[in-house]
Amino acid sequence: MDNLTGLIVLGVVVLIALAVVWYIITRFLVNVGAQEVAIKERRYLGRRMPQGRVVATEGEVGIQADVLKPGLHFVWYPVEAVVRKVPLVEIGADELGIIEAVDGEPMQTGSIFAPDRAQNAHNNFQDPIAFIKQGGVKGIQLRTLPPGKWAIHPFLFRVSIAKAAMIPPGKVGIITSADGAQLDAGRLHGIAIKGHKNFQDAENFIYSGGQKGAQVEVLTPGTYRIHTNSIALDNGSDMQPGVFTIRLVDATVIPENQIGLVEALDGAPLDPRDYVAQAVTGHDNFQDSNEFISQGGQRGPQKDILLPGTYYINPMVFKVIPETAKEVKPGEVAVIVSNVGKDPSEEIRKAMAEKVRERLEREEEEQIQRAAKQLDKVDGDATSIEEIKAELQADGDPADKRLDSGAHEAYVVPEGFRGIQETVVGPGRYYINTLAKTPIIIPTTNMTVEWTAEDVAQSFDPFAVISKDGFTMQLEVRVVFRVKPEDAPFMVAKIGSTDKLVQNVMHPLIDSIFRNQASESSAMAYLQNRHEEQERAEARVRMHLLKYHVDVVNVLICHIHLPEELMKTQTEKILAEQKQGMFNA
Repeated sequence: MDNLTGLIVLGVVVLIALAVVWYIITRFLVNVGAQEVAIKERRYLGRRMPQGRVVATEGEVGIQADVLKPGLHFVWYPVEAVVRKVPLVEIGADELGIIEAVDGEPMQTGSIFAPDRAQNAHNNFQDPIAFIKQGGVKGIQLRTLPPGKWAIHPFLFRVSIAKAAMIPPGKVGIITSADGAQLDAGRLHGIAIKGHKNFQDAENFIYSGGQKGAQVEVLTPGTYRIHTNSIALDNGSDMQPGVFTIRLVDATVIPENQIGLVEALDGAPLDPRDYVAQAVTGHDNFQDSNEFISQGGQRGPQKDILLPGTYYINPMVFKVIPETAKEVKPGEVAVIVSNVGKDPSEEIRKAMAEKVRERLEREEEEQIQRAAKQLDKVDGDATSIEEIKAELQADGDPADKRLDSGAHEAYVVPEGFRGIQETVVGPGRYYINTLAKTPIIIPTTNMTVEWTAEDVAQSFDPFAVISKDGFTMQLEVRVVFRVKPEDAPFMVAKIGSTDKLVQNVMHPLIDSIFRNQASESSAMAYLQNRHEEQERAEARVRMHLLKYHVDVVNVLICHIHLPEELMKTQTEKILAEQKQGMFNA
C-alpha cells in the first residue's frame, strides 16, 4: 500500500514538473508556423516609448516593432511575451496591397500619401524597424505590395486590397490623380511624367513632378497594378482612398465611309487669325496627348483628321466629331474653299485677276461675234451688228469691272493659299476635313430651268409680259445651261452655288430680258416672229450669264399664250380675209 502511494505521489510530482517545464518552454520558446508571424510585447525592464509612438524599438516597453518570422524563437519570459500570432498577408495574382502606416514620421504638409523614404530598405514593409529607423512616414503609403505572401506587422501596418485595373479591348482608361503638384497655369490636364510605368509606380509619379487632377495620358487595353481605392483586410466595409481613380470610356471608332474631325480641348491658345490649328507631328493620330501638347499643339479645330479605324484617344483632351466622307458623283466637281494656308498677297490677287480678266475678255469677244452674226442674220439689218455689240457691252457687273485693279470681292487663289481654290476636285470619295476645307458641289452636266404652268422641278411661274400694243402675254420658257469644271471656282466666287445662281441671277435676269423684248413688239408680231425673238433672247442671256462664268446651251420659248380676246379678233380677221378672197375670186 505504501509503495502504491509513493508511486502516485511520484507520478503527480513528475506531472507537475513536466507541466512546469512545459509552461517554461512554451514561454521561453515560441514556434511560429510557416504561414504566420508572431507579435512580441516587452512588459518590464525597458524605457518608455516616446509620446505618439505605437510600436517599440531598442528595448522600449510595449508592442515590439520586430516580428517573429516562421521558425522556433527564444523569448525572455516574463520580460517579453508573444501576444498574438497572425497569418501572412496574401496578395492575389490580380491584386495589390495598399499599406497604411500607423506609426512613423509626420507627413509633409500638403501631401495626401506618404513617400517611401527608406527606399524599400524595409523589404516590402516586412522589416518594421528598418521602416522606422530609415524615416518611414505615417499614413497611406505610395509603395504597394505586389502579389505574394508577406510578413506584415499588423500593429504598425494596416493592409487593404485593391484589384488590378483591367482595361478591356475597345476601352480607354482615363486617370485622375488625387495627389501631386498643382497644374500649370492655363492647363486642364497634368503633364506627362516619365518612369511611372503607366501609373503603376505612384511614388515615381508624385516625386517626379506628377500633377494633381485629370491626366493627359491614358491606359490602353491591358492589366495594370495601380494604386486605386482599396478594401481593408480586417474590415470589408472600410474603403481606403487611392492615389488614382480610373474611369473607363469607349475607344474612338471611326466607321467605314466616315472621318473623325478633332477639336483639342487643351494646349496652346489658337491664333485669333486662324480658324484651324496648325498641324503638329508625332501625336500618333491624337493617341499621344502629351506629344501633341509638348510639340505646341493648339486648342480648337485640328487640321489633321481620323480615318476609319479604332483609336485610343483621351476624350478629356480631344473631342472627336464624326463626319461622313464626301462623295463627288460623276457629272459633278467639288470647289474647295480652304480655311487654312497662307493669306494671298496683293501680287497673287492681281495675277489671278489678270488671268480671269484676259479669259473673260476673250470669251466675251467670241460670244459677241457669234451673237451679232446670228442676230444680224435674223434681223436682216446691215447696221445691227455694231448696235448689238454696243448693247451687249453696255451693261456690266461692278465686280467684273474691278478685275482690272485686282479687287474682286471673292478670291480664287492657287493651291496653298487661303480662299477658293482654283483647282477643282473630280468624281470620287474623299476624306476631307470640313473644318479646314469646305467642298461645294457643282454639277457640270446640263441643267434646266423652266418658267411653266406645269408642276416640274426647278421651275417658276410663266412670264407675264406686256407687248408694245398693251396686251399681256404668258410666256413659257426653258433655259438649258451648264458650268464648265474650269469655270466652277469663279462661279462660286461670284454667286456661291447653282441654287443661288438660279434664284438670284437667272430668274430676275431672264425675266427682265423677256419683258424688255416683249415691250418692243406687238403681241401678234411677237407670236409670228417667235424664232427671231428666241434667238435674240438667247444671245442676250448667253452674254449676260457669261459674266457669271455660266455657259448657256440654249433658250427656248415653249409656249406663247395671247389674250383670248386678241386671238378671237385675229381669228375673225383671218376668216373675213378668207371670205373676201373667196368673194373676189
